Amino acid sequence: MPGKATTIFALSTVLVSVQVAAMPTYVAKIPNGANVDGVQALGHVDPEGGGARNAFGTAFGAGGHTWTKELCEADSDGDGQTNGQELGDPCCAWVESSNDVVLWSKGLSHPGLASSKSDPSLWASVSCGSASSSAGSSTANSTTTTVTATTTPSTTTATPSTTTAAPAATTAAPSSAATSTSTFTLISAMAVVAAAVFA
Repeated sequence: MPGKATTIFALSTVLVSVQVAAMPTYVAKIPNGANVDGVQALGHVDPEGGGARNAFGTAFGAGGHTWTKELCEADSDGDGQTNGQELGDPCCAWVESSNDVVLWSKGLSHPGLASSKSDPSLWASVSCGSASSSAGSSTANSTTTTVTATTTPSTTTATPSTTTAAPAATTAAPSSAATSTSTFTLISAMAVVAAAVFA
């Protein structure tokens, strides 16, 4: 019997290691995912990871572990700042593999912790928008969204920006390859544990 207990313990350790090792992959799926001071796991109540998820982590999981416009525009922690504002993507233009540029990487806050807020002056003068035109057409369609602060505005005046934001990229459907691989690995490990227990 001691052999079975040792085997089960070893396999349980492997399963936990597989799950913990997979979590850093989520960091790359969120703008500035590795740049929020003192936080290694934005989606968990424990900032070091593991355990219960916070509201941001739950929303991120529900969206297929993908940074979507909806997740960006949401205020997961209810602090009056969108997740995008807290993570340096107030225009919700960041896309993991094709537009991984953020407007700032300092002064970020935790989108799953209401007591953590960014300085609204970071996005006070940011104007989000996109413009498109058809070839051979003299008309252009343009939309502009101004990102506004949801707390008391800064008393300093900023010079208007003369740069134009790049058009937002289309977000592709999340790949199921990583999920399938993780699921397969987990199921395989569970089968090994079951075989060891019932052998």
